[in-house]
Amino acid sequence: MDFLNREQEKTIITAELSKDNSRFIVLYGRRRIGKSALLQNLLDKRSVYYLADINEAEVQRSLFANQLAMLIPGFDAVTYHDWLSFFQLANQQLKERITVCIDEFPNLVRSSPELPSVFQKIIDLKQNSMFHIVLCGSSQQMMQGLVLDRTAPLFGRAHRIIRLMPMNCSWLQTALKLTSQQAIEEFSVWGGVPRNWELRNEYKTMWQAIRELILNPYGILHEEPLRLFMDDLRSAVQPISVASLIGQGCNKLSEISARLNKPATSLTRTMQNLIDTGYVKRDVSWGESARNSKKTVYRLLDPISRFYFTFVVPNQSKLNSGMSAQVQADITQRWRIYVSETWEELCRESVSVLDLDGTSFPPAQRWWQQSKIAGSAEIDIISESTDSQSLLIGEAKWQEKLNPESVLAELDKKIAILELKKSYRQIYRLVMLPDIENQISNNVIYANAEFVCRK
Repeated sequence: MDFLNREQEKTIITAELSKDNSRFIVLYGRRRIGKSALLQNLLDKRSVYYLADINEAEVQRSLFANQLAMLIPGFDAVTYHDWLSFFQLANQQLKERITVCIDEFPNLVRSSPELPSVFQKIIDLKQNSMFHIVLCGSSQQMMQGLVLDRTAPLFGRAHRIIRLMPMNCSWLQTALKLTSQQAIEEFSVWGGVPRNWELRNEYKTMWQAIRELILNPYGILHEEPLRLFMDDLRSAVQPISVASLIGQGCNKLSEISARLNKPATSLTRTMQNLIDTGYVKRDVSWGESARNSKKTVYRLLDPISRFYFTFVVPNQSKLNSGMSAQVQADITQRWRIYVSETWEELCRESVSVLDLDGTSFPPAQRWWQQSKIAGSAEIDIISESTDSQSLLIGEAKWQEKLNPESVLAELDKKIAILELKKSYRQIYRLVMLPDIENQISNNVIYANAEFVCRK
């Protein structure tokens, strides 16, 4: 599969490395997101790429010296007893400025905890005048702690800190040559992770890939979310328990804490860590205060983790007993409802590409109401324009051949019970169905899967 996208990141890094003085760049993100591929795609012959492993420091220096010897003849003929002399000598012997890239930097720090302080000294004393430093790693919390924590030696020294995010649905559609509707279904499983796409591409159909990669206990992605949590979180036990409960429909903090038999306050840090690392999203009903609203729910944001905690964890015994066909049958029965959650989230995000006579909107939120008197109601999409003068309210249904007018009538009923705290110059109504024709009629917008995949 060809290298896709990441043009913005490549432009930023290339611009930094072309400057006259030495630069310090930090690149981090979750496993399989494409960090190594990005670096290898843009580094040239004047670069040294070293992939750190879990060896002792002495072995790491020897292996690293072998890589540097390609640009500094004889550099590997010396035994280095510490990292400071290693980099100081490299700087002295280089004839032209190069880029030194260390991938999986946290592995190196585990064997050499002093290394961040070494780099601090090198940078502060300008002892890397002949080489740029690029540090890369998958352990998100560890990488953040190394450069973003105010107490960390490297805090405030990086010229660029880039967090590589998952790619959007349109790139998956391009990579796997899918229709827009197929892309949304596949995105519900593989998410925006290029390595997952490569693995999926080895199979003829999505369901065959799901069976072999995820449902099969020996599949390469069968325990991927567990590995992700162990990589990204200092302690994975409680986050895994929380994610399992969310996957089974416990969306409120009170429900989660009750099931774990723990006070809600004891889960605050865990929930925030899951949000910071991109696995969970905290949804606050539109119009409510994000700080202290009780109308808050938690959802699994990362698609492959959501699939895993929704379908694999509760069926682990069946899968280990060779009953994957039965599990798949259960998944297919629940498939439309499962995909609809991804569809709604993508629809909310796609609102930001709308331009209605110069009026633009940020990504939308949900709104819901639960009242014994007024009953319950939910609006899938609601967003106030960037100039605060207009409102966009919409419904997103993952169902083909649905009458758009009936969806619009249902939306109007919900709008009637929505108590707005201010008046708007314009209220737009939005209907999003996978197979509808894209069009705008008066103040009504109709959008389909093709439109959503443009985002």
